Amino acid sequence: MDADGGRALAVGMREGVWDPPGEPPIVLLHAFPLDSRMWGALAEDLIQRGVGVLGLDYPGFGKTPFWSDVPPSIDAIADAAVAALEGIGVARAHWVGCSMGGYVALAVIERHPDAVTGLGLIDTRSTADDEARREARLRTADATESLSRLSDPEGLAESLIGLEGEARRPVVEKAAAIIAEADPVAVAWGQRAMAARPDRTGVLRGFTGSSVVVWGERDTVSDFGEAETMAEPLGVSVTRIAGVGHLSPIEAPSAVADALVSLRRQA
Repeated sequence: MDADGGRALAVGMREGVWDPPGEPPIVLLHAFPLDSRMWGALAEDLIQRGVGVLGLDYPGFGKTPFWSDVPPSIDAIADAAVAALEGIGVARAHWVGCSMGGYVALAVIERHPDAVTGLGLIDTRSTADDEARREARLRTADATESLSRLSDPEGLAESLIGLEGEARRPVVEKAAAIIAEADPVAVAWGQRAMAARPDRTGVLRGFTGSSVVVWGERDTVSDFGEAETMAEPLGVSVTRIAGVGHLSPIEAPSAVADALVSLRRQA
């Protein structure tokens, strides 16, 4: 057990080179209930542009074992994420989160500001859940944790993808394949962690690093108003990605990579 009580996160993806001084990597924090594999195509795009990337897996997802003795907490994930980077010699990074990953990134800038050079928020929100959404998460957690596997990963993937036409089916299948491997106990833990998170909009007003806010125009989970709520205190405009939904990094990896490269230009 490590110094954080066993709260270790696996670096599920480590690609590219970030040795030059002043060129920290981009850390990619995945959506729920996927893992760092969701960033594959986007990471390849960034690597081709000379950008080093890291992808972390949350407890019970990807390469990280489930934290059976740790209460559900976005803050615990954020602390462990910073520790994971320190463990491989990375002191500062551009933190980029999609959906639940955005919640983790916001916790990192609040709790570990010295570890943050830039911030990317993709299809996420800085506000806490309202009571109805919080109760829905807790009901889902209760119903999920006793399952041996998730009951309808393809249906969940369908609800998150906004692409239409011939491009839709391969993307849904890719997301569903990752979701199908998620541990139901970890999914329940994640729902409870998200339900308990605070409003962190105020944290953005004090952030002075580079930043981008990205939103898929067909996202039915987070809306444009929520994206604007994050962009306004950061002093940036929302980058709207046409034709995609809540998982824009999977649906339009090159377009999202275009937005993320600007983190380095601003730094």
